[in-house]
Amino acid sequence: MPVSRNLLIGLVAVIAIVVIAALLLTMRPIGPAGEETVKIGLIAPLTGSLAEHGLDMKQAAILAVEEINSKGGILGKKIELVIEDTACKADLATAAVQKMITQDNVYAVVGEYCSTVTLAVQPALMESKKLLLVPVSVATKITEQGYKYTARSCANQWMQTTQHADFIAEHLKPRTAAMLGVNDDYGREGLKIWGDRVKEKGVRIVAEEYFDPGTTDFTPQLSKIKAADPDIIFVVANIRDAANILKQAHEIGLYKQFSMLGGVTSEEFLQLAGDDALGLVHVSYFEPTSKRPVAQEFVQKFVQKWNRMPAMYSAGVWDAFMTLKYAVESAGTWDVDKVADAIRKVRFEGAQGTIYYNEKGQAQTKVLLVQVQKVDGKLRRVILYPESDKEGVYIPPERLWGS
Repeated sequence: MPVSRNLLIGLVAVIAIVVIAALLLTMRPIGPAGEETVKIGLIAPLTGSLAEHGLDMKQAAILAVEEINSKGGILGKKIELVIEDTACKADLATAAVQKMITQDNVYAVVGEYCSTVTLAVQPALMESKKLLLVPVSVATKITEQGYKYTARSCANQWMQTTQHADFIAEHLKPRTAAMLGVNDDYGREGLKIWGDRVKEKGVRIVAEEYFDPGTTDFTPQLSKIKAADPDIIFVVANIRDAANILKQAHEIGLYKQFSMLGGVTSEEFLQLAGDDALGLVHVSYFEPTSKRPVAQEFVQKFVQKWNRMPAMYSAGVWDAFMTLKYAVESAGTWDVDKVADAIRKVRFEGAQGTIYYNEKGQAQTKVLLVQVQKVDGKLRRVILYPESDKEGVYIPPERLWGS
């Protein structure tokens, strides 16, 4: 039976509509789960004693997402940021990450500040095949467990602590040292790595003390250290505890060279410690005074957006988001396995310096060693090491104190 002309025209029109719809569908920026945007989670301590650092992380994440989206997104896709507060508590973080996985359907999670929190949420993210981009947590174990979907954009505990110990032993040349650390994964690992390293270089450990999280009176530990009369005192603590330790040490007449890891790298620490911080030598992953062009560009954008200087935690978050951007673009796809492989191959200039990763997903970066000095009457972190970033020379603390 011959097909009528009107029916034929109708069939052609339907076919044309289907073809055009299919073409339009392929042109839409479809995400990993068929969505038009990709959701990226951020977990950080936005409340509690570490809220200052959480703010640094949050502001850097917002800035990075705005920067990426303003340039068309990643492979034509815009990023949607999902932010959750952990208060540095594993149970809160676990619940937040479960929500991100089951309800928000995030592609990746950036975080956390506290290593215990990162270790707590890591297994669930790995089982769900979600990328975990770690910008701050330093526990060496995080990138030593063979997890394909984990990558860390900052130096780990072993990297920062051994570089710190080498600098102290080679430049300050102490004969004896005392150690004081918070009694958790961060503190115990830090003291062990540092102590082992300086002992290899001939430094004798004369005291090793710990304090529990939440401690406010450090006098018992500091009194024992004072009695041991070390040349240098190595401390692993977060900013509030570190500031109190320095103040209470000076209150009991303990004026020695103090040195610390990167947990004190912030303007808030200098405000809390005041002149008691003078002479302190510590690790930093990023300084806003760096003359590297990419670092200065990041600082300019951060200050313009937030009207404050970025801390090193902000730089780590920025580099984590840029890692994701460059890895997805390099892979040419959002396929999580291919992106995880691409992360191990990316190399770019980030806020913290040249960022590239080993096969375990650990960024291979050098840290900075800084000393708190007074410049034009104001407390400032002066870069002592490496030579490429050096801003000044080490000054014995007694000279800075004027006695």
